[in-house]
Amino acid sequence: MTPIIPLVNTKPTKLALFFSSSILALSMTGCGGGSDDSNSNGSENSDSTPPTSTASFSETATWQVTNLAPNTATCYDFDAKAESSCDEDKWDIKFDNQARSVKLWSNSGDSGAGLGGVFGLIDWSDLSLYNNATQDPDTSRDITMHYNEDRSGGIFDAQPWFEYNLKSNHQLYPNNRVYLVTTDNSSAMTDSSVQQPIYALQITNYYNNTGASGYPTLRWIDTALPNKVQTTTIDASDNDSWVYFDLSTGKSSSDKNSAWQIGFKRNDVILNGGDSGSGKIGGYLAATPAGYYDAKDKPIVSQFITDGSAATLADLTSTADYDKPLSARSWVIDSKGSDLNPAYTGNYPNLDFGWYTYNGMTHQLNAKPVDSAQGALIRSAEGNSYARVRLDKINYPDSTATTATSWEFKLDIQPAP
Repeated sequence: MTPIIPLVNTKPTKLALFFSSSILALSMTGCGGGSDDSNSNGSENSDSTPPTSTASFSETATWQVTNLAPNTATCYDFDAKAESSCDEDKWDIKFDNQARSVKLWSNSGDSGAGLGGVFGLIDWSDLSLYNNATQDPDTSRDITMHYNEDRSGGIFDAQPWFEYNLKSNHQLYPNNRVYLVTTDNSSAMTDSSVQQPIYALQITNYYNNTGASGYPTLRWIDTALPNKVQTTTIDASDNDSWVYFDLSTGKSSSDKNSAWQIGFKRNDVILNGGDSGSGKIGGYLAATPAGYYDAKDKPIVSQFITDGSAATLADLTSTADYDKPLSARSWVIDSKGSDLNPAYTGNYPNLDFGWYTYNGMTHQLNAKPVDSAQGALIRSAEGNSYARVRLDKINYPDSTATTATSWEFKLDIQPAP
C-alpha cells in the first residue's frame, strides 16, 4: 500500500451530536447540539431515563482486509460476518484504499443508499464501557439519534465552529470563529466586488428563544461593507432537510436549485460547491477570536461558557486583520466525508489519524495499542443492527517494508432484534 504523506494539517472534525431539547441554552451562544441523521424520526431525547435496552453486543468478528491494491474498495457485512460486494446494498463498512490514503465509509448518505450511520470516533477506553450501541452507559439515555450519515463537508468540518461537551453536559458551545466565503473558488481574489462578492460570517448561537436546538444564529457581512452587519436565526431543526441561505438577500429556501451560498441542517454546515452543490463557493478560516484555545489548541472552558458574542463582533468587522488565502487553491471546497475519517493531528513525521498513526521515518502505518486506541459505533445498512469497531493490526512482512499485507478490525456485533 502506498504510504500516506498528507499535504495539510487540519484540526480534527468534532462529533456532531443530537442533544436534549430540555437543556436550555446558555445566555451567550447557546448549548446543545444537532445530528445529521437523516434516517431518524426527528424526535429529541427527554430527560427521563428510558427503559433498559435488552439489546447487547452478543457476537464478535474479525475482519481482515487483504485486498490492498491502490484504488480498490473492500466491503464488509457485519450481520453475515463476511465480505460483501460493494456493488450491492448489503455492505455495512467500506475500506477504500485510495491512491494516497485509506478511507472508511458507512452505507449511508453520500456513501451509499443504506440506513447506516456513525457514532465516533471515541476513545476506546470510553467506547469499551458501552453495553450496547443504543444507550449511553452512564445515563441509559437513547443514543440512536447520535449516529451521523456520511456527508459532504468542508471548512466547517476541518475547522469546526463549536466545541462539544466541555463540562460533561452534552452541550454545544460556539467559538465565534470568522469564516471567509468566496463566490468563486477558482479565483485568488480576496477583495469583495460586485462581480465576485466575498462574505465573512460567524455562527454565534445554536438555540432559539425557547431553548430548542437546531436554530443557528448567523452574523455576516459583505467584506466590502464591514460595518453593515446582518444577523438572522435559521430554523435548521429538521433532521431530514437542508436549509439553503443566500447571503446576498438574507433569505432561506428549501430548494437546492435556488440561489444560496451556505446550507444548514442541525449543526452541520455546507457550502454551495464541490460535492455539496453546483456553485463555486469556497471557505477559509479568517480568524479565531483570542482566548478560546490555549497554546496546545485545547479549548479554554471559561471562555466558552461566557457570553462572547459582543466581544467577538470586532473579529468579524476588522477585515484588515483576517488571515486570507494565498492562492485559489487555499479555498476549502466541500468534499465527501465521514466521521470515520477524522482529520489528522500531530506534526510530520509523526501523524495521528485516529484509527492509526503514521511514522514518516519508516513510512509505516501502525494500529494504536488498546490503551490509546479509538473506535466507532456503526449502524448497519438495514438500520437495525450495530457494530463496535476497532482497528487491531496493520500487518507488514517485516520492519523495513512500506507496503502492508493486511489490516485487521475487531468487531463486537449487536444483531438485529
